[in-house]
Amino acid sequence: MLEWVLVSFGITFSLTHGKIFKGLRDEAAEISPLLGELLCCPMCLGFWTGSFLSIFWRSVTGNFILDGFLSLSSCWLLYAASWALALHDDRV
Repeated sequence: MLEWVLVSFGITFSLTHGKIFKGLRDEAAEISPLLGELLCCPMCLGFWTGSFLSIFWRSVTGNFILDGFLSLSSCWLLYAASWALALHDDRV
């Protein structure tokens, strides 16, 4: 399960904050503000990443919706922890 959570977080974090995907996020925002927001939100994208992993790789809970919520919560917790610890941001 830890491997699944870390893969989910890695995909989510790289898509939402990676410099290599900045062009993709910008283009998505031009096409649709909602799509642009999805690609910038660790919680939103975390859900869909978990659902995708559940369907195409393996399921942790046996249900792609529950896997989506597991990914959402674990991505948000890891994101908030890394933001607070690595970037020393008081907002978290």
